[in-house]
Amino acid sequence: MSLTSTKEKRAIGSRLREERERLGYSEQQIAQLLGIPIDQYIRFEEGEADPGIYRMPRLFAIGFDIQFIITDERHIPGQEEDVLLRKFRDLSLRGKVTVFNTIDALERLAPNLKRKLRNVKRNH
Repeated sequence: MSLTSTKEKRAIGSRLREERERLGYSEQQIAQLLGIPIDQYIRFEEGEADPGIYRMPRLFAIGFDIQFIITDERHIPGQEEDVLLRKFRDLSLRGKVTVFNTIDALERLAPNLKRKLRNVKRNH
């Protein structure tokens, strides 16, 4: 059972498409970055399926305004975010995938790194 109504899915899908087009990505590129088949991504934009909250961090990382997609209200990024976003957008698709893989690896390592840092602090 979906928590999102048909009307909400259509609105989210429309805003998702709007963000993708605003950023200059193809449907295929976004599907690849999300690791899903193109037909599944198209269903999100058409409002036939809910992309779910678990995909939002990846979309956010490539410049999608998640607040806008969900609420229809724009987030205004700061200057620092703009610089990072510009650099990210200039990367090839392979470069972008590499960034995502690096972020995923760091997220998996983070708990261990925090523990090690706490141990180092205790020992000094």
